[in-house]
Amino acid sequence: MRDREERRKECLRKCGNLLAQRDYTCARLRDKLTGAGYEEDLVAEVLESLIEAHYLDDRRYAQSFVEAQWENRSKRRIRADLESRGVPSQIISEVLEEASSERGNVAEIRQIRRLIEKRGFDPSTATWEERSKIQAFLYRKGYGSASVRIAMNVELLDSDEFSV
Repeated sequence: MRDREERRKECLRKCGNLLAQRDYTCARLRDKLTGAGYEEDLVAEVLESLIEAHYLDDRRYAQSFVEAQWENRSKRRIRADLESRGVPSQIISEVLEEASSERGNVAEIRQIRRLIEKRGFDPSTATWEERSKIQAFLYRKGYGSASVRIAMNVELLDSDEFSV
């Protein structure tokens, strides 16, 4: 029993050192601890105590990640990145919905405009083939068709709201 308590304290110290450097999702911290040789049941117990003490929070991690990446990545890309980090789908959906309702699609359209300009694409003079090619590129990047259509609309490109 005493040995288990010492392992628990050692595991908590390891968590403290890791969390002092940066935020982790529950899944990533679990992987880190099991990879370091701690038993699954011990890791689960330690993670539960960290969650209860609010040192570990997947929702907070997702909100922070979305805030940092909102201007640079599509919602689909943000979702994929959060899923790869082990954030539950329900939390990702809620956080992205909150961010979308607060900020709208303006940031996404600005991102598309930056990409279009970087590639030297001019929607007003582009052929159908060039438009199709740039649209396919944007879809592969994870941008939605509505945002791509708005960004490709020549009249809206002159709007101050979407200026880069």
